[in-house]
Amino acid sequence: MEGASRHGLAAARATLDQVMATPVGVTAASAADAARVAADLRSVAALLGREPTVRRAFTDPGAPVAARTDLAARLFAGQLAPASLTIVQAAVSARWSRQTDLRFALLELSVEALLVEAERDGALEEVEDELFRFGRILGQNSQLALALTDPAAPTELKNGLLARLLSGRAHPVTLKLAEQAAADRVHGDVERRLADFSRIAAARRDRVVAVVRSAVPLSDEVVTRLGAAVSRYFGRQIQLQVDLDPTLLGGVVVQVGDEVVDGSVLRRLVAARRAMLR
Repeated sequence: MEGASRHGLAAARATLDQVMATPVGVTAASAADAARVAADLRSVAALLGREPTVRRAFTDPGAPVAARTDLAARLFAGQLAPASLTIVQAAVSARWSRQTDLRFALLELSVEALLVEAERDGALEEVEDELFRFGRILGQNSQLALALTDPAAPTELKNGLLARLLSGRAHPVTLKLAEQAAADRVHGDVERRLADFSRIAAARRDRVVAVVRSAVPLSDEVVTRLGAAVSRYFGRQIQLQVDLDPTLLGGVVVQVGDEVVDGSVLRRLVAARRAMLR
């Protein structure tokens, strides 16, 4: 992707990270269904592939953003999960260098949604490695690769073959992504798609979502400073999801995975940094 499309994908990915994050006190089972979101995004991408009129309407740079997001709501409300619709609306509100880039972006975001499921299980690195290794196996076994790329072979047959190969030997998300790679005829062969998925998983491991609870609304400037401080603390890029929690008397509570950092820790980090810069 080029220029505007890269920015559009990044913005939609940030929205996905926000709506898929599991806030403090909410179980993963109660959070947005990652598999449902992934399936929803793939279905919208398929629609864009079949309907050039809809694709043009969603990517028309001359159309107001509100018109594009309203169209998405009219077309998909009641058909998509609320989290899925939010992500789709974020995607159609962006500018795209080419009409087809929106479809490709939704397919990539569907991969990201499934990786959220692995992330919740603490298995993101495992899935990344399994995708890479399975791709290498296909590269060394031309008959197996052909069986998974044969356009005449029914999807059920391919999925059955993948289940026999991976069920009980790989994480369930790895199997789902392998099925998606076999079903996707747009981006090339299965081996290449698995390598792409492994790359996306590797990038995601370096981009973590932090859930921030604050007693009062935070300004954009404060959120930016807080994000920088949390990123420095954890030594990696952090995306913030800010939730208002009036039960807090003051300050903020930040949760990254199972680790919780309270405001006093952040204040000490900022104070130490200021002291070093004097």
